[in-house]
Amino acid sequence: MEDVQTFKDQLALVNIQLESDKDNADLLTLKGELEELISLTEQAAAAAAEPKKSKGKGKEKEKAEHAANWQDSGEYRAGMDCMAKYKDGKWYPARINQVVGSQESPLYTITFKGYTSSTNVPVSSLRPHDPSAPIPVPVKRPAELSEREKEKKKRKGEKWMSSLKERDQEARSKQNSWEKFGKKAQKKGIHIAGLEGKSVFRTSDSPYARVGVFNSGHGMKDFDKMGKHKFARPLDEE
Repeated sequence: MEDVQTFKDQLALVNIQLESDKDNADLLTLKGELEELISLTEQAAAAAAEPKKSKGKGKEKEKAEHAANWQDSGEYRAGMDCMAKYKDGKWYPARINQVVGSQESPLYTITFKGYTSSTNVPVSSLRPHDPSAPIPVPVKRPAELSEREKEKKKRKGEKWMSSLKERDQEARSKQNSWEKFGKKAQKKGIHIAGLEGKSVFRTSDSPYARVGVFNSGHGMKDFDKMGKHKFARPLDEE
């Protein structure tokens, strides 16, 4: 494009000179040549720019398609078998369930062979699959661990029983103290109801006895006998 601008500047100078000398054959020839050069140069530049433009569009389209399907274009894809690094630092056979995260920082959801739980790991924790690698056997809970739990429950039960015994002993101690207090009171001639094991609401063996509070200090209450009610005839009816 710089050549085109140079040709245009030269053409402008030729036109200025032709204004004072319109019939100059050399200037007219030079003008025609410059106009032809400008036209050819512009056509060549347009032809060169068109393939670049279409090529750029193709690259953009390819880039967009790649960005849309980046999960399927990496080294590790969903459904592939691989070797994955475990917490203990060792590598075990695993299967990739899906690819998550972003194209810049992908994460791989894997399941170790022989297990059912899944976990997400970065690409640095993956290696190509090794068919000769043994499949790990799921670690069962050791028997001594259950024995520990049994021992723990046993100790907890013993502690609870000990607490019950302490509370029972405390209740018995209070009961004994109360009985001793009652016996001392009886020796002094003070009767405390309930210490002899007899109810304060007890009655005699007589079928005609009435219920009352024993040793309350009050006699039995007398009630008026209820007789048959007699209705008197009103005076107006006579």
